[in-house]
Amino acid sequence: MSAAVPGFAKILLSGVLPIVAPALLLGLIHGAAWGWAVAALGWLLIVLMQIRRLTVLAAWLDAPDHARVPDAGGAWGEVYARLSRRVYHDARRVEEVEAELQSFREAMDAVPDGLVILDASHQIQWSNRAAGEHLNIQLPRDGGAIIEQRVRTPGFADYLGSPDGQAPFILRSQAARSRVYAIRAIPLGKHKQLLVSLDVTDAHRVEAMRSTFVANVSHELRTPLTVVSGFLEHFTDGDAMSAEQRLYFARIMSDQTKRMLSLVDDLLTLSRLEAEDAPASEEEVDMDPLLAQLLSEAQSLSEGRHGLQVLCHGPALRGNRKELHSAFSNLVSNAIRYTPAGGEIRIEWGTRERGGTRERGGTRDRLGVFSVHDSGVGIAAEHLPRLTERFYRVDRGRSRDTGGTGLGLAIVKHILLRHQAALLIESRVGEGSTFRAEFPAWRLPPLA
Repeated sequence: MSAAVPGFAKILLSGVLPIVAPALLLGLIHGAAWGWAVAALGWLLIVLMQIRRLTVLAAWLDAPDHARVPDAGGAWGEVYARLSRRVYHDARRVEEVEAELQSFREAMDAVPDGLVILDASHQIQWSNRAAGEHLNIQLPRDGGAIIEQRVRTPGFADYLGSPDGQAPFILRSQAARSRVYAIRAIPLGKHKQLLVSLDVTDAHRVEAMRSTFVANVSHELRTPLTVVSGFLEHFTDGDAMSAEQRLYFARIMSDQTKRMLSLVDDLLTLSRLEAEDAPASEEEVDMDPLLAQLLSEAQSLSEGRHGLQVLCHGPALRGNRKELHSAFSNLVSNAIRYTPAGGEIRIEWGTRERGGTRERGGTRDRLGVFSVHDSGVGIAAEHLPRLTERFYRVDRGRSRDTGGTGLGLAIVKHILLRHQAALLIESRVGEGSTFRAEFPAWRLPPLA
């Protein structure tokens, strides 16, 4: 205010002095009437000039332009200059605030958690992009809408009325029922609430897998333990069994013990593979002796019941020999277990172009392919996506009879992932199956 007063005084003096001086002079010469007439005319001119300048100022304030300030000299020029500077600084500040607000909005949209601000009546005031995916809330469409009308899930309205600070509200999305969200209501100020929705689908799936895994392990171990425990009760009564019965029971207990040991070994192997991101060591693995070893093991497991064929027309493979042998051996043993006597099994290693044809030149887009083809019972299409799950069996009774633990293909999948390879399965019921492991070109030696 103190800075404005001198400016106003300058304006007043600049308009009054040119009128007062002539009026006083005429009053002294021609009398008071002439003096008052000149003064009145002067004041009228001053009023008209000030009205014009105020009109120009009002028009400029309606659309201020810092680069085009109204042209006025003296005190009015100083007023225009000050107003121009003030308008310029205010505009810059508004731009800065808008830029900060835009950055904040972009940051909130980048947050993976859903955020919704509600007023005291549970009306939606603001939400971010993730809230649209989690709760199907879109602005400006849902601005001012009551959130209970947008999220129609039993129990949600009761939770908002008395939110639990410890336990969140679990919501299964209506748009995609496979997604699970945990919602928390947080007080925001005196009369508002902030809803935070967190996608916990993966955590729920992991928990479900853990529960299923524990249940499967318990079930798999309970059967052999029950058999061994039952036979041990007979051994305590030495006079009730003959030597032949003792031998028979001992053989069964030995088989069940081997099955438990095999299950534990597979569990330890799977645990180690999951705990490590990559093999401890790698080397150039010569595939000829590795396939010869697989053939020897297959002959021992088959006992002459199948026709076995091995084809090796590919280069060496870079990887961990022990892990590769474990993965390939699991595929071969599965083929033998699920192929009836008299069936044919072909084990093959080679290369092919990514497009599907066998390699014919120096292309870098080639794949190393290990495949096991059998003429067994085949697998229905609905089972193929789940074959690599732990303890998943197409026929549980047949798998146990053949000595499988239900972890073989899960181990194969993890070993191939550690070698950047993919497992492809093709099968038809009654026509056999083909399990194919494809390795990237950089794991093969360069072409000459």
